[in-house]
Amino acid sequence: GTGSEQGLLGLAFHPNYTSNGQFFINYTNLSGSTVIAKYNVDSGNPNIANATSANILLTIAQPYTNHNGGTIKFGPDGYLYIGMGDGGSGGDPENRAQNNTVLLGKMLRIDVNTGSPYGIPNNNPYVGIAGADEIWAIGLRNPWKFSFDKIKNNLWIADVGQNNIEEINVVSTSEAGLNYGWRCYEGNTA
Repeated sequence: GTGSEQGLLGLAFHPNYTSNGQFFINYTNLSGSTVIAKYNVDSGNPNIANATSANILLTIAQPYTNHNGGTIKFGPDGYLYIGMGDGGSGGDPENRAQNNTVLLGKMLRIDVNTGSPYGIPNNNPYVGIAGADEIWAIGLRNPWKFSFDKIKNNLWIADVGQNNIEEINVVSTSEAGLNYGWRCYEGNTA
């Protein structure tokens, strides 16, 4: 894409990469949509991907060129976490971050080891009730970077503020279903 926050945004190696050669990428395609895809390493050259191994897991339409999130990482639970921005513009004009039926403005969590093209962890908060099953948490503006700490396995989420407050959220991976408040709050300010 040609937007200011587009392109190859994330890469995560499968926890069993040394034996299965799988890795996952987050990128914006030429239409501006977010794509989460799985690739395998080339069997003849461990320094390149097998270009024919592409398997698209998710394609999520992006209404604007900014707030695409980008980071993808495997959590200590073995699931793939995907940070998704609210779709862009300013102020989340269509209130996507608080809408539990869309994947924008969320932290997603999927199981890449089951299902086709992926499975849903049973303890994701919207499994069996109204809302998108992939959602692990809602109310994020643009969680462009996140990481799991090596000591407590907590998830640290960097979320971009609107005008005044940048946000860092620290949470246990057992706390699925949290609402981080965007667009109702910027940080802790309503």
